[in-house]
Amino acid sequence: MTEILILKSEVVATSELRVDGKNPNRMARQEIDRLKTSFETWGFIVPIITNKDLLIADGEQRWTAAKELGMKEVSVVRLPVEDVDRRLLRQVLNKLKGTHDRAADAEEFELIIELGREDDLKYLLNLSDDKLDGYLKEPEPIEYEKKYQVAVDCKDEIDMESLTNRLTSEGRTCHPLIL
Repeated sequence: MTEILILKSEVVATSELRVDGKNPNRMARQEIDRLKTSFETWGFIVPIITNKDLLIADGEQRWTAAKELGMKEVSVVRLPVEDVDRRLLRQVLNKLKGTHDRAADAEEFELIIELGREDDLKYLLNLSDDKLDGYLKEPEPIEYEKKYQVAVDCKDEIDMESLTNRLTSEGRTCHPLIL
């Protein structure tokens, strides 16, 4: 078995961290505000990931929120990686999030609501009443009739007309298109 490193976080001055300005992950102003609310509620619980020079790989929005809250220090995991690995790590951590099971989400949402925290749930996840109802209700199955179709490229309009006439005479329904 390969040994997996468990890296320790360190506390670093917020002002020492840097960004490269190329993070493809963006947060709207309202999302940053919700992130700040989560810090105020539960603390700064997920460290920022950087390279050895404190260039952020993951956590740029957490860093922004921390600065806006006036935090002088944050938790950081500093990795001794090359720039390409920092960028690769940024992509992996931004994209590998998994998918949510609707039924499990609904069950958890219902419990949170029963425990009196519906307003917090709606604010932190930006859920309108309708959107929350959508999570809580079983989705209606979509009924549809399967259709099997084929698209054929023709040489020209005459070829298309000839093929359409032939297939129509065989009892097929045709929908000629000129693209």
